[in-house]
Amino acid sequence: MSVINEPVLNIIVVGFHHKKGCQVEHCYPELVPGHPTELPAVWRHLPALALPDGSHNYLSDTIFFNLPALSEPAHTVYGVSCFRQIPVEQVVQKTEDMTRSSVQKSVCVVCRAPLFGRLAVKLELVVRAWFLQGNFSQTKLLEDAYNHLNSCPVQLDQIFEGLPVQRLVENWRHKALLLFKLMLLRRKVLVYGAPAGPLSTSLLTLVSLLPHCLETGLEHAANVVLSRPLSPVPSVINDNRNQDTDTIAEIAEETLGSIQNGTNQIEELSPKETGNLLEEKDRVSRQSFDDTLLTDGVDRQELSGAREKCHSIGEKCKTQKGLSEAQQSPTMARDMSVDGLYNLTGQIDQAECGLPLPLFEEGYLCLPYLSLQYLDLLSDPAVQGFLVGASNVLFKQKRQLFDVLVELNEMRIETADMVLRRQLTLGTEDLRFADHVVRHGPTQGDVWIRDQFASYLIYLLRTSLLPEGSREIDSYNAQFMAAFKSTPAYQHWQQATNNGEIEAFMNLMPMHPFSGQLSVADMKLKFAHTMSTTEGGRKVTAAVASTGRAVATTSRAVGGALTQARGALSGWWSALTTPAAHASNASETSSVSDDKPLSDAEDAVDHIDDDNRKEQRAGTPEPPDKSFDDDTVNLSKIHVI
Repeated sequence: MSVINEPVLNIIVVGFHHKKGCQVEHCYPELVPGHPTELPAVWRHLPALALPDGSHNYLSDTIFFNLPALSEPAHTVYGVSCFRQIPVEQVVQKTEDMTRSSVQKSVCVVCRAPLFGRLAVKLELVVRAWFLQGNFSQTKLLEDAYNHLNSCPVQLDQIFEGLPVQRLVENWRHKALLLFKLMLLRRKVLVYGAPAGPLSTSLLTLVSLLPHCLETGLEHAANVVLSRPLSPVPSVINDNRNQDTDTIAEIAEETLGSIQNGTNQIEELSPKETGNLLEEKDRVSRQSFDDTLLTDGVDRQELSGAREKCHSIGEKCKTQKGLSEAQQSPTMARDMSVDGLYNLTGQIDQAECGLPLPLFEEGYLCLPYLSLQYLDLLSDPAVQGFLVGASNVLFKQKRQLFDVLVELNEMRIETADMVLRRQLTLGTEDLRFADHVVRHGPTQGDVWIRDQFASYLIYLLRTSLLPEGSREIDSYNAQFMAAFKSTPAYQHWQQATNNGEIEAFMNLMPMHPFSGQLSVADMKLKFAHTMSTTEGGRKVTAAVASTGRAVATTSRAVGGALTQARGALSGWWSALTTPAAHASNASETSSVSDDKPLSDAEDAVDHIDDDNRKEQRAGTPEPPDKSFDDDTVNLSKIHVI
């Protein structure tokens, strides 16, 4: 097992000044000799990363970010920042600049390896003890922590600590596979959410699904030679946490004219006017994209180019083609055992097969968190693509900068690119795999889930070597495969592996591991996926629930005459929207009847609502319909995945 010695490079203290904004207060060891409060030009925006936008609304949080290395500009270093906020009355040694009711500071650790979760646990304890001192001029505790962190060797497998893949799958369910395939296409993806800590954690958790990517695949994830320097952001925008509502509104409008998984460690403060304004602007923008219609539940050849309605990626069924004898092999049954998929690929050396894929190289960035100072970075011609996280609403308004918007708090994926939408459509085989992971993931754990995605990628790469037009390629979506094979990452993989000429790899059968005959269970799975992942599907579900309540009320008034009708409605709806249980024998798999129908339509709807973790609570009124004007993007072309 590989061991990482002396992982920590520097420990930096960042404080918030009511006039100067975020600034460095201490650095150990010194980066600029003789000036412990200065940073090199390459890291000049580190204070804004350490104290993220909106941090004034929380008592504590931990943020992850990437920076270019100082000694090796072609490599990446990794930052872990832990901030806290306490009332000024708890400070023992006050200074003249403490004029606010609270004091906010962040302790940031820059390390040579992506030990995000591992270092976060220890750093939170250090920061808590430092704040309990009440004297921020005493930094010996931080210097001792630096020496302690470097005295403890860290094993490479500890990199995954604090990145819960199981929670990611539980929240996103079948869409986790869609996000996984999206990363392979190297598009411009903005992940937007708040607070910044869960945002950066979720993004890195998603990256950890790519085999060996987190360990060795991020070495160039923050390196790009810009064609122009980043333009300075007015300090008044950076200091928006101290502005009144009117001032912030003016600044936001001027800027627009010219990126959840919650954690129990977050302690929210009472909302402030500044935060409410940004949340309102975000909500207004989000409302204009809530018109998704349920139109993709049936098979179609092509969508009409003139249609202006919103759809959900992954909802279009393709015609099931004839299956070869290999696809009908009993070892490739759709009801694969828990260890079945890994047993098929466990003998393959993943490093020998060219993994990790060189995705985050040559101008393709992976930045778990970006502050407003980096807004120009996304539009630089040298940036070929990116996967970045942002919590400032101004990022989301610049829709011309990205191809896909992932709404972390709303569990939504939006894109205006119809071609990309078709490339990311999940076919029958992909839905079987996703359902396999969703059903067994909660009991098998993070390691098992990562093994499943690694096996999936190995099969995908093996199948990609088949001639164009092969029917096995259709199982992964032929349009997706064509786009994936055109990426520089795939071409470099071919060169590194000599077109996959590895004995164990070539002995693997080129096919989708979940290929098999189409059954009624697949149709129910497709329908349930459609109903739970589209806005139109949720509206239909709500209508059925209302109908069930109305029938129940009427039956009580009439004396029970409609009880039988209500039961029939409940059984029919649950049979359609609930994926069939995957039994060990084929007869149970293909059964369309429900031995235990739900008692009423509301219970049947619960099976679908589990797939949508961000639905509003019952009784919460819907916000009024609003629209947001954006001259750069036609809102009618935005599609919700």
